[in-house]
Order: sequence, then structure tokens, then C-alpha cells
Amino acid sequence: MSVSSIATAAVANQQNQIAQAMQTAMLKAGHEQETAIVDMLAEAAQTSAKASPPTGLGTRLDISV
Repeated sequence: MSVSSIATAAVANQQNQIAQAMQTAMLKAGHEQETAIVDMLAEAAQTSAKASPPTGLGTRLDISV
């Protein structure tokens, strides 16, 4: 192997490592965004479940016929 072929292989290897690191970072960022959205939706659902019903609506169901 010549010096130039070793250098070319080293550069290619470094480029592959950089590309893989970028892909990993992008996947992590996407996962963090999805987790934030799920947390936000879960918090909104819990808040609405704990809220009292609007004025004029009862808290019990009358099923007598």
C-alpha cells in the first residue's frame, strides 16, 4: 500500500465516522422532540381530566327513565 492510498482510506474512514455521528445526533434530536410532544399532550390530557366541568353541567349521570 502506498502512502496516498493509506491517506485516502483514512480520510474516507473519518468522513464515514462524521456522517454516522451526524445521523446519530439527528435521530436523538428527533426522539427528544417526539418525547416533548408526547409529554405536552399527556400534561394537557391530565389537566383537562382534573378540571371541573363547566357551569351548568352536573357531576353525576341521571339514568332514571
